[in-house]
Amino acid sequence: MTHDETIIPNNARAVCGKELPPCHPEHLNSGSILLFYQYIEDPIWTKAQHKAALKKVIEIGTKFDITGRGRVAAEGLNCTLTGKPSDIRSFCYALREWDDVFNETDFKITDGVKRDKLFKALSIRKTNELVAYGLAGDKAPSLKKFAGEHLEA
Repeated sequence: MTHDETIIPNNARAVCGKELPPCHPEHLNSGSILLFYQYIEDPIWTKAQHKAALKKVIEIGTKFDITGRGRVAAEGLNCTLTGKPSDIRSFCYALREWDDVFNETDFKITDGVKRDKLFKALSIRKTNELVAYGLAGDKAPSLKKFAGEHLEA
């Protein structure tokens, strides 16, 4: 860790179903990076829902000037995104408003990213698999059935 880095323990805590951590005032004029995935199970999205999810994520991302990369598959959403701290948080809350399943999402936000390090554009792709492991959504092992217990940092 360098002298200009700060560890914020509250930002390491799970945010599933909780308010997102506020941005520290010193980072308000910098950028933020957002990492998250959300699996959809029992059942996976239909073709129509998959298409609608792709459209909605792009719509929300565009509304809040979000940049970065994401994958939308029938089994869920996986993204690495950047933007202003307030816009990143607005994006997360908009996902929660759109679909309750995103209340289960553990959004990981890192503030204080230099603006020149942010992604330049938004690229959200419709894919057959959320993670390229060679199993289509209905053949992938159930996370609900095989998940471990989440421990707090």
